[in-house]
Amino acid sequence: MSASNRIKPVAVIARGLVWMIIAPSVVADMKSLDDSALASISGQSGLTMELELGLAADRLSYFDDGNGIHLEGFRVGSAVDSSGQAFHLVRIDIGEDASLNLDYLVEDRRIEFGDIRLAGAPGVSMGGMFFDHSLAGYLTISQGGSVGGEGYTFDSAYTMTGGRLGYRTNGNEIFLDDITMNVEALGVTLDVVGDTLALNAPRVTGDWEVGAIRYSGNPLNHGVSYDSGSGQPLPSFGSLGGSYDLSSSVGITAGGRSGEGLRIDSETIIHSASFLYRDDGNVLALRDITGDYRINDLRLDVATDWQNRPALALTLGSMDGNFSIGAIEVGGNGKSIGKVNVSFLLADQVFNGRDYSNAFYLQGGGHPDAGPQGLRLATEWSLRLADFSYTEDGNRVIFSGLQSWGQGDVTVNVTRNEIINGTQFFDGLRIGFEDIRAGYRINGLRVGSEDAPLQGGTELLLALGFYPAYEFELDGQMTLGAGGASGEGLTINSDVRIRDGKAAIIAVPYDEGNGEVPQKGLWITELDYDSHVRGMTVDVTQEGLAIVKGEAWSTMDIGNLRIGDKESGQSFGRFVIQKYETGSSMTVVPGGAGDVCAGGMGDSPSACADSGGVWETRGEEGLTVRLKQVFAKAAGEDRKNALTWETNRQTNGVGESMNGTGTRLVLNDIHTSDGGDFDGDGVEDNSFGVRTDLSVDVYQTRVVKKSDGPDTLGVVGSRGEEKIMDSSSAAGYRYVANPTLQEAENRPLGFAVQARSQFKELSINNIDLVHPVGGAQTAVYGVKMQNFDIKANLTATPIP
Repeated sequence: MSASNRIKPVAVIARGLVWMIIAPSVVADMKSLDDSALASISGQSGLTMELELGLAADRLSYFDDGNGIHLEGFRVGSAVDSSGQAFHLVRIDIGEDASLNLDYLVEDRRIEFGDIRLAGAPGVSMGGMFFDHSLAGYLTISQGGSVGGEGYTFDSAYTMTGGRLGYRTNGNEIFLDDITMNVEALGVTLDVVGDTLALNAPRVTGDWEVGAIRYSGNPLNHGVSYDSGSGQPLPSFGSLGGSYDLSSSVGITAGGRSGEGLRIDSETIIHSASFLYRDDGNVLALRDITGDYRINDLRLDVATDWQNRPALALTLGSMDGNFSIGAIEVGGNGKSIGKVNVSFLLADQVFNGRDYSNAFYLQGGGHPDAGPQGLRLATEWSLRLADFSYTEDGNRVIFSGLQSWGQGDVTVNVTRNEIINGTQFFDGLRIGFEDIRAGYRINGLRVGSEDAPLQGGTELLLALGFYPAYEFELDGQMTLGAGGASGEGLTINSDVRIRDGKAAIIAVPYDEGNGEVPQKGLWITELDYDSHVRGMTVDVTQEGLAIVKGEAWSTMDIGNLRIGDKESGQSFGRFVIQKYETGSSMTVVPGGAGDVCAGGMGDSPSACADSGGVWETRGEEGLTVRLKQVFAKAAGEDRKNALTWETNRQTNGVGESMNGTGTRLVLNDIHTSDGGDFDGDGVEDNSFGVRTDLSVDVYQTRVVKKSDGPDTLGVVGSRGEEKIMDSSSAAGYRYVANPTLQEAENRPLGFAVQARSQFKELSINNIDLVHPVGGAQTAVYGVKMQNFDIKANLTATPIP
């Protein structure tokens, strides 16, 4: 058939296609194109359509069991001109195999929703979203899916440029700017299998870049990279990039958790992927990512949450997966911290006698003082089990048996620096926490493999604020602002309140293989913690990841320091720890301790051996954390460094200890200094603080027996003999008096931490004794400690 003979029927089809494209705008008084409007449609070896498309609709609605969600202020048009149209060029051809071939070009298009509302929740909304882009690509549709001739097969590839994806609340917005993307998906099939719509993608590959993540607090700005007032680039959180190669299958079935809705089941295999975050040219890179995950029985409904509030509900049956990151690189030299692997199972579980599931209920409103637009997520989660492993230089440590659970509200708003109804807001993305009741626990460490014996060692991470187990109630907020210490990066302002906390300083496993038991340890309980951070910056630097606090103050009120059981263990009394820091910092640097003389002194193998130590070469990978804590002089009762210990408290009618009724020992106004005014400003310098370097490695270590005779596993040895791993032995190890070089290579792996702490001067203004009747009496006026420098090598290994 000649091209001229095909023009008329294809043109008729084109009219139908054009009508389908503009059909959603009927409510906006649009109509189908007439013959004169179709003059731009031509037919040669196929069909070419050129469209200047502009669509608008007051509202698009979706209803589920009578409940509705409304997308308001819908518009498709130009991204540059709010009243303009987007250009579309589509070439349509029918192949010899009866496939439909579409080549398309889209320029300067914005798809936007001004607001998202839920029926039954008047006065509040989820805020607006916009998506700018230009596209060039193709789509081929042929008949026949993966299970028969009634399905369809798709081949598609496209390039996106000039992209922006933004979220806007109350005139403030945050968006991904200058997005570019290349995607190829070949052999994608669509079938109806029973009552399920089955979508299978045997291979999807692509790469992407985000030029900047920008923030605007100016209501006159909308989807622009430069401020309309100053003309300056909007501040940036940094840029992103990555690539992926994956396979996936998705099944979509009608029916929600109750009545109408959708069910989604899927499986995805990540063959390879990478993720890069750039901050002023410095890169944090996650490379060689592989893994897989499965989603089972994810339901989408318009429903109500546990407080009967209208919501878009996502409820999960279960999800499991495994992810591996082959290298984590940070800083200017591309040096790797090591390899990370995570396996997890999200599923219903009972924690502390209560059932927890996985559900997210999206609602409008956010924080009530931030304005009517925002997001509220009524959230419940149940991480039944997860293992997190860290491998460096081929040695592996596993944080085994991680469990977490919780329920509460998370709010999301884009805010600017102002006070509304007494609430302080900051520039950036505000994440709020309301009545969150949650917890987590770790079963212990396993070094070397998944079947290695459980051991302690997580307490070595207390310096980083990680507890082996923690239960708490949480309220507060964290605002992520654009821009770091200089240029791109993050600025964080936060206010957090924890109530009724129970945290383990040291804890034994909750399950050693014979079922769960109450976790014993050293606990801080009846914890009330109030923390505030202002102007904390996060940057990727040439050295590593740098976190610098502007000003931070907190009060940790520990009702009881208990040993044994967290509920009924014997108490050491009450402790109140107040902290006030200015200019404190933490830097995460790739590379561990390097060469170490363990158990001796010396900077060479021979000098170390002469001192009775063991020379260890811990490799190139690993992790070093450099902490600097600058304790400032008191600036008020809530901004100071102090330690209070209270004992012999009176009890109330139900046997609870009453704070403030016992005898107290108070170390008041603790602060650091550099020991003099060296810059001549008339004020004693305080920039050195307390500096602690923690170098973390997984490495073989020398373990000696502490007593003669059999150990708890029945392995016999003498005091001073070394533990040597031996797979031919029943217990997997034996004791050796004088190991050979070959035997020394089979020393047990340990979680090794090398620490060094220093300060120039640490002062305590006064030490008081406070009696409940007699009041405060100062026991010591002023304490100064100077030029402190101590080193330690700690290694956590199983002790039979």
